[in-house]
Amino acid sequence: MKMTKRSGRYVRIGGATVLVLLILIFVISIGGWVMKKQYRELVNSHLAAESIADKGTPAVLTEGDIAYMPEPVQNYLRYMGAVGKARVENTKISIKGEMKLGKDRPWSRVTVDQTNFYKDYARLFFIKTRMFGIPVSGIDSYVGGKGRMHIKLASWLTVADQTGPEMDQAELVTLLNDISLLSPGALVDNRIKWTPVDEHSASCTMEDGGVKVAATLYFNDDGALVDFVTDDRYFTKPDGEYVRTRWSTPVRDYRTVGGVTFPTYGEAVWHLPEGDFLYAKFHMDRIEHNVSE
Repeated sequence: MKMTKRSGRYVRIGGATVLVLLILIFVISIGGWVMKKQYRELVNSHLAAESIADKGTPAVLTEGDIAYMPEPVQNYLRYMGAVGKARVENTKISIKGEMKLGKDRPWSRVTVDQTNFYKDYARLFFIKTRMFGIPVSGIDSYVGGKGRMHIKLASWLTVADQTGPEMDQAELVTLLNDISLLSPGALVDNRIKWTPVDEHSASCTMEDGGVKVAATLYFNDDGALVDFVTDDRYFTKPDGEYVRTRWSTPVRDYRTVGGVTFPTYGEAVWHLPEGDFLYAKFHMDRIEHNVSE
């Protein structure tokens, strides 16, 4: 029997209690492994499909390929070093940061592993954090034209499993956001249509599987993307109601690592009627294009 000190006196902890605690720890750790395994299986399935369909090295993106785009978008692709390099067919992303799981909740640390695919659009986003000190993991996905957000507490108890037309649209525009910020070479795609706005911004639409989304991109004098704004995402109210709400992701602090240029810091903001809600602060650690594993 184990004894622990509490408030100046010792309290007996029976062997059965210790065993229950050990079992809980084991179950939680196994649960996290199971969900990460599900994410890896999804990624590997898409990588295998790409390998089967592979017809050689991706073509190089040229000045001629981007000539139809609005001038600030062309300048952005040059700034990011996309021109003269292989077209981007997939992207692997590693992120650390903080998120608020509600407007009145404290910041929670998060880690993210993500892989996106661009031949057949897919977005696979695995996140780990804590809620009330208990591990939380989730898979945010867009596959086959369908969006899903699946979150589990202690990696076993489902606390959110959202699907439907709103999620399809939200996940597709989030994929457009990922491409714009982290894989701009993949913006050269006939599923993405462009409209000039002015010398520092351009609007676009993306269509996939009957779902259509739109966004406006904003650039600075150097040609770097500084913000992405869309009205095609949905804020979830406490009662579970989806409300179409403006969403933006300002970014900064560009670096080039391993030959890939990307913003190392970004935020996610809901623009609510009562005021802006900054709910995520992300630090992009590593970006890799055209991975095979």
